[in-house]
Amino acid sequence: MRILAINGSPKGKQSNTWRLTSSFIEGITAQEEDAHGQAPTVDTLSVGALDIKPCRGCFSCWSKTPGKCCIHDDMQEVIEKILWADVVIWSFPLYYFGLPGPLKNLIDRQLPMSLPFMSAEAENGGHPSRYDMSGKRTVVISTCGFYTAKGNYSCVSDLFDRLCGKDGYTAIFCGQGELFRVNELAERTDEYLSWVRKAGEEFASSAISEETRGKLGQNLFPRDVFEAMADASWGVGKSGEKEDPSLVFTRQMAALYRRQAWPGRDVVLDMNYTDIGKTYRIVLGERGSHVEEEPAAGFAADCTTKINTPLSVWRSIASGEIAGDEALMRHMYSVEGDFDLMIHWDEFFGAANAGAAGSAGSTGANAGADSAGNTAAAARGENEVEPKTNMMLLLAPWIVFWIAASIDGFWGSLVSV
Repeated sequence: MRILAINGSPKGKQSNTWRLTSSFIEGITAQEEDAHGQAPTVDTLSVGALDIKPCRGCFSCWSKTPGKCCIHDDMQEVIEKILWADVVIWSFPLYYFGLPGPLKNLIDRQLPMSLPFMSAEAENGGHPSRYDMSGKRTVVISTCGFYTAKGNYSCVSDLFDRLCGKDGYTAIFCGQGELFRVNELAERTDEYLSWVRKAGEEFASSAISEETRGKLGQNLFPRDVFEAMADASWGVGKSGEKEDPSLVFTRQMAALYRRQAWPGRDVVLDMNYTDIGKTYRIVLGERGSHVEEEPAAGFAADCTTKINTPLSVWRSIASGEIAGDEALMRHMYSVEGDFDLMIHWDEFFGAANAGAAGSAGSTGANAGADSAGNTAAAARGENEVEPKTNMMLLLAPWIVFWIAASIDGFWGSLVSV
């Protein structure tokens, strides 16, 4: 099998969409090696690195030099690679409900691949191919920054419906694409990528199953969570001024709050970042969460729980570099007030990870979920129950040790063991 992957993102291999495409190709490769004992040949083209000028609309490729464009750049090589490939994968982000400009130029420049005659087979008009394209397969993979892909890809679908026929290609459209670059959300995005890889395996053998399509169609996070994270990620307040990065980070963490966990009273969490001398208050209420900056005179009312931590430590916990429970035991951060929030952290924040019914957005920091005991950040599906981390099980041996050892060092330690 020969695969041509056309990367239409200006970001090249740093593209969020390219992560999906790479996983899809990994799936094809694994299936081909299992089935035939030989990996497919994969060639990639990064459109941003090519010299492809816009089409002039002169039709020289139809009349003066049939099949050859009058513009001498990299496009002729692209056409040769398309003709060479058994599978062509178009990978790109959604730009203004369409394709990035350079990729659209490339598609326009495919005109030499068509004959000038009108095709009687095309319902609304069209031109037959100059080459035998039967047997070739096309895949379209794209991410967008909206909470869902639904309703946002009509222009793209119309284009490829005309190019390949309505059922002539396989499409994977994914909302909340910016989340794939957020390390703190890697567990959830990696789970989605595993389903993209599964789709590649199934595509190589036949077609993507309904179960896999269902998983790919689920939103990464609920809409409200995604959009709150997306809004916070810009780092700009309502006044239009740039916000402190620590405030942006805290807003993103607060966006993961699960309103269903509201215990009937507001829970007030103070995040005291000891290394930068800033404290933010996260109020978890019935209708959602909001973040307050500490005024010069301090907060007027007491908080429910206060976490004293260097911002750097909390970021490391959020990105999975440090386990939250381990950091607590090593006194890398401390907790004051009601410890119940820490014990039930997964219930307050973990459900933002289990929201495959909705979607989420631009960037985010799942600091809270991991900090309270390695909560699973992956969404398990709309009707599945996510396992919960029990902080009391993690802390029980240490509580026994702290109490027993204070009574008698030797016997207390032995009891703890």
